[in-house]
Amino acid sequence: MTEGRVKWYSEKKGYGFIETEEHGDVFVHRTGVEQEGFFGLQKFDRVSFEIKETSRGKQAVKVRRLEQA
Repeated sequence: MTEGRVKWYSEKKGYGFIETEEHGDVFVHRTGVEQEGFFGLQKFDRVSFEIKETSRGKQAVKVRRLEQA
């Protein structure tokens, strides 16, 4: 699993980006989020995920919010 922080995510559009040190910015679509919770993903949330290579580039799948310390 890779970890990163939500750079931005639009609940209305259903997608956003996660920033990571190792892989740069990774696209995330709402279908790749496993537990959206009441407010979905929020900017700066720490998340873990897997990276899937698509014809358009890297995409985050199996995205889960990490517990805040």
